Amino acid sequence: MSGSEPESELLAQIESGEASGQVLEFAARGLVPLPPGELVRAIATILSRSESTLVPLAEESLKELPPEALKEAVLSSGVKAAQLDAIARRTADATVLEPLIRHKAVANETLAWLASRIEPYLQDVLVTNQVRLLEAPVIVEKLFENPHLSADIRRRADEFLEEFFLKKEREAGTLDVGPEESEPAPAPAGLTPAEEAAAADEEAHKSLFARLSTMTIVEKIRLAWRGNKEERLFLIRDPNRLVATAVLKSPKTREADAETIANMKSVSEDVLRAIAFRREWLRRYSIMAALVRNPRSPIDATLPLVLRLNHTDQRKLAMDRNVPEALRASARREVARREM
Repeated sequence: MSGSEPESELLAQIESGEASGQVLEFAARGLVPLPPGELVRAIATILSRSESTLVPLAEESLKELPPEALKEAVLSSGVKAAQLDAIARRTADATVLEPLIRHKAVANETLAWLASRIEPYLQDVLVTNQVRLLEAPVIVEKLFENPHLSADIRRRADEFLEEFFLKKEREAGTLDVGPEESEPAPAPAGLTPAEEAAAADEEAHKSLFARLSTMTIVEKIRLAWRGNKEERLFLIRDPNRLVATAVLKSPKTREADAETIANMKSVSEDVLRAIAFRREWLRRYSIMAALVRNPRSPIDATLPLVLRLNHTDQRKLAMDRNVPEALRASARREVARREM
């Protein structure tokens, strides 16, 4: 028996849950006789069992281990997904996270968690694995929540959506599937025509909501691309950025739809920013004006548009308490300049 076999056997006991409480406590304190990489795996095993009372000890022990030991654990044969997750959530070291992100055993949930916080270099490593992104679109969604998301990665994520979801829909020729407008649900008897219409709209809304609540992200993306107007205007408010982006990229979404969306207070800043960057849509004055008036519009997209408003709308904007002060101030300056 070689000298390393007893150590691996000890790690196997810890990983399988067969180790005694005393052994686990020594492992949590970093005092078991294991090589650095195996010690990290032992500690990560304890951390992955969040109900363990030894977690605080294990947290402190892992902090004291050098990145080289964490990297050794990540690259070791037999490392478990739960161990990789425990390591990923407790280090920001790129030399550890790069091989971890590339690892075949790492869980999609771990990658999604990392996507919302890793630095641009590691974002690049993540988006390169297109097989994973197809398997779990939530990873791309979480990337857009990253406050450090680089412009290049944002562009590549949009291209990923275009290439792997929307392009397939175009090639499949499924744009004309279904009616453009949904059939209204029958209204209860004994109502006035206005009440019947309101009841039918409410039932249709509930039916659509119930149907969408059971859909996967990929199914929502497909519906956002080829669905009717009601479906698309419902999906534009979806919290998943890929779904909302698919609505904007759909050839069924025309200027009139863009104007409706620009007036919505329930869509994300990213949606409104995307409309602001579509030059063909901004040529329609009503869309541009709606974006400027919408308090949810990102100021970096709307501030340059204030100069393009007519004098009447600039005067209204200068007194509009619902928009940021920077927009009001810009409008006041333009009004003053024109009235000199």
